[in-house]
Amino acid sequence: MIHAHTPAPGAAPTVQIGPEQTAALVKAYELIEAAQDHDVTAEIAELDARAAQLGWGDVGLLMHFARSLAARDAGRDDTEHVQAMLKAATELGDQALLALSMATSAQRAANLGSALSQARPGAEPLVRAVVLLDDGHGPVVHRIAAQIEVAGTFHALSLWPLAHEQLALIEPFFGAEPDSAWAEVLQRQQRVVHINKSDMAVDEACAMAEVGKWDNAARFAARYLPRVLDPLDGGWPPSWISLTHAFADLFAALAGQPSPADRDLITRSAPDPADDPNLVMLSVADAIRAYRAGDTAEAARLAGPCAGPVTPNVPVHLRLLALNLAAHTPQTPPAALTYAAELAGLRWNGRLSRLSSMRAAIEAERRRVEHEFLRDQVLIDDLTGLGNRRAYTAYLERLRRNREPRAELVIMMIDVDHFKAVNDTFGHDAGDEVLRRIGAILASHVRSVDLAARLGGDEFVVVMAPDTSGVGETRAESIVLAVQQFPWSEVAPGMGISISLGLYRGPATDLAHLTSEADRQLYVAKRQGRGRVSIGTR
Repeated sequence: MIHAHTPAPGAAPTVQIGPEQTAALVKAYELIEAAQDHDVTAEIAELDARAAQLGWGDVGLLMHFARSLAARDAGRDDTEHVQAMLKAATELGDQALLALSMATSAQRAANLGSALSQARPGAEPLVRAVVLLDDGHGPVVHRIAAQIEVAGTFHALSLWPLAHEQLALIEPFFGAEPDSAWAEVLQRQQRVVHINKSDMAVDEACAMAEVGKWDNAARFAARYLPRVLDPLDGGWPPSWISLTHAFADLFAALAGQPSPADRDLITRSAPDPADDPNLVMLSVADAIRAYRAGDTAEAARLAGPCAGPVTPNVPVHLRLLALNLAAHTPQTPPAALTYAAELAGLRWNGRLSRLSSMRAAIEAERRRVEHEFLRDQVLIDDLTGLGNRRAYTAYLERLRRNREPRAELVIMMIDVDHFKAVNDTFGHDAGDEVLRRIGAILASHVRSVDLAARLGGDEFVVVMAPDTSGVGETRAESIVLAVQQFPWSEVAPGMGISISLGLYRGPATDLAHLTSEADRQLYVAKRQGRGRVSIGTR
């Protein structure tokens, strides 16, 4: 395999990405593709270092994804990179990147041979990833990357209908007029989707043949055969072109039709003819042709060498079908063939059961998210769209239950300077608009894991939890500056607004102390002249 949620109160809207960061993201996706075929370790390290220096957490996350894919293809442990992805995605609060990270975690569990039932660890992250992608927020390229990884995990679990559903959700993005900034990435992703669809279809068709459903396999393969080679052009990596031709030959063999594949190209492209996955697939295709022609002995001979160790790009059920064909020799006892057929049937039925269970788990998660959304409606401040005092209380209670002793929190207490005078001078409607605009500024400066709430009147609070990267102080200064620089004259001629902000940082073990100290720092900021930040730490 190549590789309806509503934000919580106070969650940030889509963040605007500057041209320099956009260019870095385009490069990141280029390296993700390259890492699966070439050694680009140095380039990944260089871009990762630059991202860390400039605070581009999304670029850094994608570099860990590239390393994870490279490690996965090489059969190495990618735990470190998967964990780094999850940590970065949580801190960023980007739903699509969180879904990508969760799907990568589930993919890792699937590759390790874990039985991903509906229990931890594995199925839960995968289910959550699917539902997170019901939310339409975030750059389109991140959403597509996440859905490709989700589909890949479903493929690894042989849950092909769910995999195809995920890839079908991506197709409209390719038909729409692309944002020029993402055009190159979308072109790469369209190639990935095509080759992954072919990979999954080959695997599924081979699984049908393995359990004796040869007619079904033929009809299924015939649907893919006419278009499998159409997208190939000079922009495709040579190894992907060769792989797609191998898929085309397999579709033709299963469908009982002439092959459009360039078998000479596949042979010439093989770096190691003794152990090349594409040559393995050609041999299995020939074995299928012999079997369908009634020559089981020839089919067994052709499939025999293909029944050895699994190579990375050989679909699992293609190898199982090769084993099945290789077993059809006069020397194989009939009881052994019957036993193998019974086991294949049990696996097929078990897959159908897992498919049903996975669908049920996804629907249950969607109901849970919808329930949370309805519950959260009573936690939203009608004027600003931020959390209200009830949301603030519930958030602190959740922190009390889930706190980690070493976790550091940042609490900011915020007050609009001379707000009574604003109402008296410009009227209450203008005062309400001031509160709405300040609410929008606060929302744009927090992550989805944080809380921005209006406590009442002109009092606001921001809680950053956890603030492991120490960005709270910088965010506080940015908030105060954003309010000062806002064009308030657009709200009312002659209007000028500032805020005072008290910030306190400390461990999550004593929330009452943190909140009271943040409140005290707010009054320090007011005494020092307003329109500023006062910071305290424990």
